[in-house]
Amino acid sequence: MVKKSLKKITAVALVLCLCLLPGCGKREKNLSIRMDLQKEVTSLDPQFSTSWESQVVMLNLFEGLLIRGGDGELSPGAASDYTVSGDGLTYTFHLRRDALWNDGDPEAGIPSTPVTAQDFVFSFWRIFDPEVPSPWAGDFQAIRNSREVLAGELPKTQLGVWAIGEYTLMIQLSEPSPILLEQLAGAGALPCNENFFRSTRARYGQTKGLILGNGPFSLSDWDSEAVVMVPSSQYVGPQEVLCPSVVLYTGRAKRQETTDWQLFLEGKSDFCTAAGQGEGDFTLLPAQDTVWALVFREEEGSPLADADIRRALALSIDASSFGDRVPEHFQRTDSLVPHSAALMGQEYRSLASAQPIRYRPEEARAALEAGLERLEITSLPKTTLILPKSAELGALGGYFQKLWQQELRQFINLEILPDDEFQRRIEAGEFQMAVTDLASENSTPMGALSAFAGGSSRNLAGYHDPEFDLLLARSQTAPDTRTAAELCAQCEEMLLSQGVAVPLFTQQGYYAVAAGVTGLQWQGDRILFSGVSRIL
Repeated sequence: MVKKSLKKITAVALVLCLCLLPGCGKREKNLSIRMDLQKEVTSLDPQFSTSWESQVVMLNLFEGLLIRGGDGELSPGAASDYTVSGDGLTYTFHLRRDALWNDGDPEAGIPSTPVTAQDFVFSFWRIFDPEVPSPWAGDFQAIRNSREVLAGELPKTQLGVWAIGEYTLMIQLSEPSPILLEQLAGAGALPCNENFFRSTRARYGQTKGLILGNGPFSLSDWDSEAVVMVPSSQYVGPQEVLCPSVVLYTGRAKRQETTDWQLFLEGKSDFCTAAGQGEGDFTLLPAQDTVWALVFREEEGSPLADADIRRALALSIDASSFGDRVPEHFQRTDSLVPHSAALMGQEYRSLASAQPIRYRPEEARAALEAGLERLEITSLPKTTLILPKSAELGALGGYFQKLWQQELRQFINLEILPDDEFQRRIEAGEFQMAVTDLASENSTPMGALSAFAGGSSRNLAGYHDPEFDLLLARSQTAPDTRTAAELCAQCEEMLLSQGVAVPLFTQQGYYAVAAGVTGLQWQGDRILFSGVSRIL
């Protein structure tokens, strides 16, 4: 058994820093934190709400087994520690005995309900309910008997998630999962109190009074214009709340016919994503760079499910001749792993690297011929490449068309879509080829490569290879950093050699933080407001 010790999140350093500010002898006014969300939050049911806006709220109202911070590291949440069996199939979590649901009233002497292992078991029962399956079911399909329970062939009690007493949770897998721990830190695996859920009569998470969390915040207000969270008086845990409230405006920019960035510049919010431009009384900090790639959707029955067809299209791309077809804010890359990815403080690229895809037209033509012969067709049926309009990649898409026609004698359609439609089709898997950004779970190479893991909701390519999943799982439990890096490089080599995706360029991300705001932890769909404060 391999024991994983977890360190608590603490705000001690932050408090010490604040005390060193000028005027420390005076009591400074601690202000609310404000942020803009683009869309309205319509549901806060962790097992069924998948929008980015909902997840931002839920990951602060609830606390899962593990917490993933802004640095991508996992730390204790409801679980104080966990063990993993030698074969990687059994995870045992030991829950904190002081974790509480936010249903008590300290002033009235009404005690809060303890958070138990059964609360997590019930969450997974909901995910794999055959009558109303959760959209998160695919993410946890490695759990033992999950497919059979989802199909109604086995009762929910046979699902590989069990409570051993009140404070021990066991999760058994049918195959090793390289992304299980990351997924357990996400919204889908947040706990659900069965008694409270039953009391809502199928309206759980729909209004303020029909949600029960166990996290550092509770809901103060929730309507079509904003979500307001305040510190929970019942929370006892590793996160310390330093601000009096968090106000999340929903759709404010659209209603006022402006942008989130402009609202931030006007001092109406305290942080937001930024393109790296603008001047003012704020701090602009670099976020993890994002890889953009040409992704092939491996739909069953599609020619793109054939590795030779994909390789032919990939090997026909001459990256050295992109020239000014790529906007200035992009930088060329040969890797599916961001340049900023690191392992234990060491740059991944200094430890290992995979062989990049190169322009080889003759090899491309041979691969195409082999693929077409295998599929018993003479040319590719109608195939379309989609691009997001805002990325300004139309010229590059046209160049790809030219190369494929020139080198392979194949015509590929091109569609430049409005961002909303592009995102909808990407998330629904309604595309054949796309140039898109690859979301990374965290700042490690495993976090980037997990976008191609079987069962991952981020697996845009629909790729599934048991050997890839096994290698990625082994990288998570490798005995040392260099071995982990080499295993990751083997994973990336598999993706590149099979033409699953072609890395094109990276885009440096930024976020802007207003003057006086500190303690921000922001990464992807996770924004932790505990530890954040805004002081005049």
